[in-house]
Amino acid sequence: MKIREFEWDNGNVVHIELGHGIKPEEAEEVFAVKPLFSKTKRGHYAAMGPTIDGRFLAIVFELKGNDIARIITGWDMEQAEKKYWRKYKET
Repeated sequence: MKIREFEWDNGNVVHIELGHGIKPEEAEEVFAVKPLFSKTKRGHYAAMGPTIDGRFLAIVFELKGNDIARIITGWDMEQAEKKYWRKYKET
């Protein structure tokens, strides 16, 4: 999956920053180096990976036209999620 651009507005910026303590720049960093993508039960997508500072995040997003991602939510990965991501990274 290729993401070319991100769609941000006050709604998703406030939600991810105040609600989850993730800066928009950190969310975008997850997509920079071989993230693990999966599809959610609600039809959105999730990207898992590290930030530049080594924070491991899971980011849920909507894929819009022209390879644009609109971030919906995110969280710091739990140990099981990190283990799963590391296993994927090795393959």
